[in-house]
Amino acid sequence: MNELQVTAALLALALAAFVQGVFGLGFAMIATPLLALFLDYQTAVMVAAVPLLVLALYWLAVNRPYLHTSGIPWTVLPGIVTGAALGVALQVSLPQQVSLLLLAALILFSVVLPLIQSRWVSASPAVSVRRAPWFGLLAGVTEAALNVGAPFMVLFAGLARLSRLQMLIALNICFALGKSIQIGLLIIVAPVAVSLELLAAGVLMSLLAFRIGDRIAGRLSEAGFQAWLRIFLLAIATLLVIRSQFVT
Repeated sequence: MNELQVTAALLALALAAFVQGVFGLGFAMIATPLLALFLDYQTAVMVAAVPLLVLALYWLAVNRPYLHTSGIPWTVLPGIVTGAALGVALQVSLPQQVSLLLLAALILFSVVLPLIQSRWVSASPAVSVRRAPWFGLLAGVTEAALNVGAPFMVLFAGLARLSRLQMLIALNICFALGKSIQIGLLIIVAPVAVSLELLAAGVLMSLLAFRIGDRIAGRLSEAGFQAWLRIFLLAIATLLVIRSQFVT
């Protein structure tokens, strides 16, 4: 990676971490596609995965008093573990072009997810706890294969009628568990040549931006953020499709 790529990567991580700090989610959804626009897919995944793991562990440590009394269905955990292992197998076996197209498709799914929630989730009965492992499986697969597991956890949170705090706990558990499995397995089966200096700088930049975002959480309009994010994701998905045509 040259100096321009390193600078761009750190800025992408900082932007994603700031959004995560303000609204509680969005890091992988922003960082992964941005990095994939100018880095090869496997490198982009690793550069985003390590800071997200640290951010998730940090959030869980800060909010640990709420974990045992959160009431979230812990049966989601086996699904995340299994899905993350399957996701790593998918990531290392899929061509980069296919991975970029799948990431674009997942981003488009995220764009229409609020519409699904407003029209379908609100009108449907709450899902049974017995279905939690299946949503965990889907989240784990996309978390490890495409670096983005939030959409299926957000969908599950809506269907299970989880509170916002419960949703954030479920999300960060998914991030922490999925990322730990993803990074650990990738180091073993498909190591990526990413400098430790870049990863360390990315973690520090992300933590700083996350703290800044966390301090102003609640002061920015979430409705405005959602509108901006949809436009941003549509543009990024389009660029990923275009980029996929120039890789092998």
